[in-house]
Amino acid sequence: MRSSNRKTVAVIFTLTLVLSGCLGPGDDSTEGRDGGSMVPTAQGSTTTVVNGNYLPMVQALQLGATEANMSWAWENETTTITTTSANGTTTNSTETTSSFYNGTLVGLNVSLYHSAIDPEGSTMALGWDLNLDGSIDVPVSTNSGFTVHSIPISEWNDIPTTEMKIKTVAFVAMDALGGRGVVMLDLYSATPSGPWSTAYLVNGQSPYVFSGEDAQGQPSTGTDDNLIMLTMDQGGDINWASVSVKLSIDGGSPVFCDNPGGDGGVCVLVDNGRDTNDQFWSVGDTVTIVETGTDLCSSSCSIDVTITDTREEKVIDTTNGVPAE
Repeated sequence: MRSSNRKTVAVIFTLTLVLSGCLGPGDDSTEGRDGGSMVPTAQGSTTTVVNGNYLPMVQALQLGATEANMSWAWENETTTITTTSANGTTTNSTETTSSFYNGTLVGLNVSLYHSAIDPEGSTMALGWDLNLDGSIDVPVSTNSGFTVHSIPISEWNDIPTTEMKIKTVAFVAMDALGGRGVVMLDLYSATPSGPWSTAYLVNGQSPYVFSGEDAQGQPSTGTDDNLIMLTMDQGGDINWASVSVKLSIDGGSPVFCDNPGGDGGVCVLVDNGRDTNDQFWSVGDTVTIVETGTDLCSSSCSIDVTITDTREEKVIDTTNGVPAE
């Protein structure tokens, strides 16, 4: 065979290999380590294949601005009054001149969106890695959706020469074969400024938030049934001496319950909090409302709860329609 013919055959053979994908330019190779490769999809994105396993594809977004997460505590502003008697003896006394709620910024709430798919359709373990240690800190159960995270203020980093903060998190999806898809997401927030103090309201609302739920046990014709549980979800320490809890059962006339340790009423609050020996209702503390000598609910019923700060004579929370069943 002539030399020119041999060259022509070699060129045709080489082009055939390139077009078939067997050969390609070294700089554009998509071959990965451990036998992995990047496979283009119809939308122009790529999915990774490792040892024949298509890894999950994930996306994540921050939606909207962050919101301050506050811890509230009641504080009094006092004035010292000095009184001098006729014999020249002085006596100091303290007088409360004003009262207010003082807020402390403990973190920032951020709303995030995630989406994930496994190209092979396998079941995935999904969730957010908030401290970038490779483990899921906040699991999620759906392939797409929203999650609100409260990230402590100490975990945000100040961006130099700006009034902004940054924090990086990751969304992780792991398939049945242990293959992982991970996307890192930079979160941004303006630096909140204080002080956060108010005579009573925060943005027109009470800084206290309570929630109610059914207590253990079925209400009966007895007079010592557990009815409902109340939890302080947001707010600050408030002394039991300043708390009044009023119930309206199935729209009936209101009744007042004794605070923990009290007696003589038709119901009592039993403190199930972390420290049942202190004198405060604190964030995270739960109380159970129990009948004391009076049948308030004989079967299932709906209870409206009003909580009042008696020192300020202000309603700090109203929770309606709590079921006792």
